[in-house]
Order: sequence, then structure tokens, then C-alpha cells
Amino acid sequence: MEYRRLYIAYGSNINLEQMANRCPNSKVVGKEMLKGYELEFRGVATIVPKENAEVPVLIWEIDGRDEHSLDKYEGFPNYYRKEHFEIDVNGEKKECMAYLMNSGHISPPMSYYYNVIKQGYEANGMDTSYLRAALERSVYGQHFDEFQEELEEDDEFQMRF
Repeated sequence: MEYRRLYIAYGSNINLEQMANRCPNSKVVGKEMLKGYELEFRGVATIVPKENAEVPVLIWEIDGRDEHSLDKYEGFPNYYRKEHFEIDVNGEKKECMAYLMNSGHISPPMSYYYNVIKQGYEANGMDTSYLRAALERSVYGQHFDEFQEELEEDDEFQMRF
């Protein structure tokens, strides 16, 4: 039988189009809330342990070729490591794998990257307030309103093409 495993996406791999290109053998098996973690931007997304926090995640079933593709994309093992989580998937406890960043400092994402994640959240009916909160935490050194304007302009630009 072919090797398959469950993979937790919380960043740009929530985007269905991106995953269809990156991991053509993958399929969504559910969306859940990962408890005890918070979304954080270090230029790109990661999750960090935080008591009483939670983060929306999309659970994918992937095969060995998809995992190899993700390993390359995520810069495994240098940039991201793999961690295993027990999470309820459609009401049943399952072991899932996620990529977590090894190091880095909080910093805002590029607007294109943020919007790829936002499109994924919206397409999957996920609560974007978690995404916006992570963005706000990442830009406390900047004027958030100006940053938000830039994001929206970038989003409008993308929609024209």
C-alpha cells in the first residue's frame, strides 16, 4: 500500500491552488483548531506554543512524493523541522505532522505571501481574525494602517490579473 500521512497546514499551504500545484496527490480531509499554539510571522508563517491560544489549520492527506515536495519547499531540516501532533480530525484523534520554523524573529510577511494565505482562509471558510491578529503582532514596529493599505492595494492589483 502507498505511504500516506496527515499534514497540518497553517500558512500558505492552506491555499488550495498552491497545494494543487505543489502536492498534486494531496487531498483536504478537514479543518480544525490546533489548541495551545499561536500563528506567528517571521517573514513567513510558523506556529509557536502559547497557553490558551489556538490556530485554524487545514488537514491534508499527503503521499511520499507530496512530502518530498513539501520538504524542499519548507527547507527541511534547516529552516523548518517536522513535529508530530495528536489532533482531532473530524471527531477522531489522529497523528499529524506539521512544519515549525527552527529560528527567526517576528517580522511582517510580504503582502503577496499574506494574501496567498488569506485567500486560502477564505476559500476554506476559516476565521481570518487569527491571521489578522498574527499580522498585527508582526508589524508593531510599523504603522499598521499604512501596512494594511499596502496589502489591500496589492490584493486589488492581483485581482486584475
